[in-house]
Amino acid sequence: MQPNERRFRERYNASPLKLEIRKLGWFGQPKKMHQAIARDFAIGGVAIVTPLKLKPGQKLLVSIENNDHRLQAIPAVVMRSEPLEGDYLCALKFSMGQLPETASRGAYTVLQRLEGSLKTAA
Repeated sequence: MQPNERRFRERYNASPLKLEIRKLGWFGQPKKMHQAIARDFAIGGVAIVTPLKLKPGQKLLVSIENNDHRLQAIPAVVMRSEPLEGDYLCALKFSMGQLPETASRGAYTVLQRLEGSLKTAA
């Protein structure tokens, strides 16, 4: 992390993660699942590369897994989306507040473990 960055936590290379996203339609109904490439990861969010044109503020469900852990249907919001060589580079922020308290705590624990495994891999 550089001294002038606004990030609260360090980000880690997320290439070992398998990531899938689902847009939310009317009344929060999940749409078709799409593969995405994770670029970097922190507990608060993830940067992805996707062929989908996502808009800032758009709500998604994110599923993340590695060899040891799997987390499904985590609510996220698109914070930024920029064109990148025919695809889009998007910054997603996890919205743990949309989950019940026990689910939120459990998801946060798995996110910490995913971050730990990426940290040791770096």
